[in-house]
Amino acid sequence: MSSQHGSTPSSDPSTAYSSEPLISISTSCGIRGKTDLAWGHCREAPELSVGCKKTKLVCLYYAKVFAGGGINQFKQHLAGAKGEVEQYRKCPPDVRHQILLNLQGNIEKKKRAREMKADFNPYSVEQREHEERMIKQLEDDDKGKDDDDDDEADGKKQMLPPKVANKGKSKITNVVKQSTASCGKQKENATLGAYFIPRTTHGAQKSLQSCWKNKKVIERCDLAIAKWMIDACVPFNVANSVYYQHAIDGITAMGPGYKGPNFHALRGYYLAKAVDEVKIFVESYREIWKKTGCTLMADGWTDQKRRTLINFLVYCPKRTVFLKTVDASEASKTAMLLYKLFREVVLFVGPENIVHMVTDNAANYVAASKLLVEEFPSIFWSPCAAHCINLILQDVGKLQSVCSVVDHASSITKYIYNHCYPLHLMRKFTGGKEILRPAPTRFATNFITLQSILVHKDNLRAMVTSREWVSSAYVKDNKGKKFVDNVLNSTFWEECASIVRMTEPLVRVLRIVDSDDRPAMGYLYEAIHSAKEEMLRRFQRKRAKVQPFLDIINTRWDGQLYRKLYAAGF
Repeated sequence: MSSQHGSTPSSDPSTAYSSEPLISISTSCGIRGKTDLAWGHCREAPELSVGCKKTKLVCLYYAKVFAGGGINQFKQHLAGAKGEVEQYRKCPPDVRHQILLNLQGNIEKKKRAREMKADFNPYSVEQREHEERMIKQLEDDDKGKDDDDDDEADGKKQMLPPKVANKGKSKITNVVKQSTASCGKQKENATLGAYFIPRTTHGAQKSLQSCWKNKKVIERCDLAIAKWMIDACVPFNVANSVYYQHAIDGITAMGPGYKGPNFHALRGYYLAKAVDEVKIFVESYREIWKKTGCTLMADGWTDQKRRTLINFLVYCPKRTVFLKTVDASEASKTAMLLYKLFREVVLFVGPENIVHMVTDNAANYVAASKLLVEEFPSIFWSPCAAHCINLILQDVGKLQSVCSVVDHASSITKYIYNHCYPLHLMRKFTGGKEILRPAPTRFATNFITLQSILVHKDNLRAMVTSREWVSSAYVKDNKGKKFVDNVLNSTFWEECASIVRMTEPLVRVLRIVDSDDRPAMGYLYEAIHSAKEEMLRRFQRKRAKVQPFLDIINTRWDGQLYRKLYAAGF
């Protein structure tokens, strides 16, 4: 949100908005740029560094000057390290979260590097050559004596006491001790152990585990996992699952010959076992619900079989927990049946634990929620903010001026994506980028498509006037001629730019409330008012043109989202 970071969004419709500061990476003249995440939140101040060897850093949020410590100290400051509590409160929560993740990642990298260095003992070529020379020298010294005096030495050895008999070995032992002194301290009474290089020194012998983990063995194991995924049509993004490495560690702990569970065991016993574990996990959150309160969310949707399903989720400051999915194909038709379904879930969670309940904005859902609030006065109900913003965009799309522009843009995208050669040319002139097509399920998609097609305005015009298009067969086709006229229509592009500038603040509000990064209730009140002010600022001299949009926003806002809870969050 713009007010969070103190920046005013640009009016350029082609600009992609983001709540994260941009990090400039300079690679000119062969100089490596500053790639650390924290450089996007501070600036160097050479004017304050006169007489100092190090350049001072200035925080962008409240002009705090850091004289030493470099970017690492500044990251500790943003993350809210000990001693920086007062300053870090002024830092935006999303920035602090990103810096904390970055610091934790650096700690993990250093930890893994230390572990790898401790496990890996290099067996260098110089060390092997040194050992070969030592062994060869010992063999040459004793070869003549072993050939000529073998029998005589054996007889004398039997007659001599142990100390005298072992005297001949002292020379070899001393040579070995001298050769291994550079690798570490040895015990004075070392005999057999002196012939082996200690494991704790540079050039020590490799462990069996490190010998097994050579490049070919690792590649063979990775290829076996990849083949299994490809054969079973398993999506490759399963490697991002938190259970992926956990499963591999469990298999390696079992060792060779382990037989995995079969189809019936997976769909029967182990599935039930996993469900029981999830139930125990959900029950563990009851203490948190009692302590902080929670929000019950009912998310209705329709599957491919046209069944009405409702997902029930419980949100608390720790995290969101999924409760269950209910097939409400029959119950969703009347408010009374929905009320009984909601009441059952509320009793399971505990009415004393629920502070807030969120449902869809349909009339039967609203009526069922009112009945529920009458029975449990401690529960505060509010409609879904994302659904409400979608309905606002739906009403905006019904305006005649907007509807004609959306249809015009839709005809352009349909023609391009229904013909191979125009699609190939479009991707060539846009550098491989796509133009988003309207989807009937999301009302905001129409306006996002207008933003995308406006960004590629010059590319599309260059395409229909290029030599490739003029020399193609499509230029003589009636549909092709109409397509060229639509692309070269100046009035369409002017109206498209006007609608994009008008609806862009609303699309940004939708992205805020529909995001899973953090709760948006505290930002909704300000976001909707900032969107209306931005629309008025962009059309100061055309107040009559923006008034229908403001009337639609006010109607939906006053009827559904004008709640004291949002004002309290603000």
